Amino acid sequence: MLYVSQIGDTQNPPPYAFPKVSINSFRLEVTLDALTALCDDLLNIGDPNERGFEFRPVFPFVDLEVLHYPKMEYGLFPWGAYVTQHECYVRLFVMKYVGWGGCLWPDGEMAVFCPFLIVDNSWSAFAGRDVLGFPKLLGNFDPYPEISPFTTISTEVFRDPPLTQQRSMVLPVIKIEPGAKAINAPDRNWPWGGIEDDLLHDAEQILGKSLLFTPEFFECVQMKQFRDAMLPFEACYQAILQAVTFVEFSGKLNDLPPAQVTLYDYGSFDLANRLGLPSGTPLIPISQYQMECSFSYGDVITLFTNGSKSHWCCW
Repeated sequence: MLYVSQIGDTQNPPPYAFPKVSINSFRLEVTLDALTALCDDLLNIGDPNERGFEFRPVFPFVDLEVLHYPKMEYGLFPWGAYVTQHECYVRLFVMKYVGWGGCLWPDGEMAVFCPFLIVDNSWSAFAGRDVLGFPKLLGNFDPYPEISPFTTISTEVFRDPPLTQQRSMVLPVIKIEPGAKAINAPDRNWPWGGIEDDLLHDAEQILGKSLLFTPEFFECVQMKQFRDAMLPFEACYQAILQAVTFVEFSGKLNDLPPAQVTLYDYGSFDLANRLGLPSGTPLIPISQYQMECSFSYGDVITLFTNGSKSHWCCW
């Protein structure tokens, strides 16, 4: 069916181009159990026999990255229209295992999954959520990351658990502050960053190829869903999407000043809890760096629609 554009529609279609993006990256140690639970909740949806595959985390860490986009260009707009934004996300590396002969086998490609994103541009928030499935929230950055790597990121939350009478408030959910321990930038390229040799070796054995290079592209996976208005605790649409990030330029990874990261949980926001990390406790990154990158995002396909038979099914 043809998409019907509405008044003031912000659901701009891919592809998207992002030139000269600055990235401050902080790697946090997380257990594989916590990341497996995230994958099971948000990627391994529906009946496994219909889905025919599942995603599993590759490394016991996540990358919390704060970005400044000088331009976000919509590929289908030929007259040079663009918006700007700041963004913070948590990303992890996952691998898809395909069912075959009653077993699960790695498909040989690693993908990036982002279970959390905050942006300060409403066009990006709406398009990211409704078109691509990214769970984007609108938020504030103080100061902006291009001014200082130390920033407070806030969004609208309910402080207390549900079913209590309260008013929503804009409160800090992430603080990046000066720390006591200096960490040199890793000598590998984005998006890999500093991966310990033994973890890197294990991943390369599964993939059958080296990761010691700047990728020309890498895959991204997300769950896209819409809540059913008539049955509000069910989804009227739920699918797993796969897209490609094309890396046009990836700069050198540079040192950042010593930093610590604090995550805050509330009644309606539980990032720390979902990652298995303590809320309100400063965390020392296991690696960190700053760099500049130009990339684009597109070639989106639907891997699986919940309730429909999957072509991957070979259990």
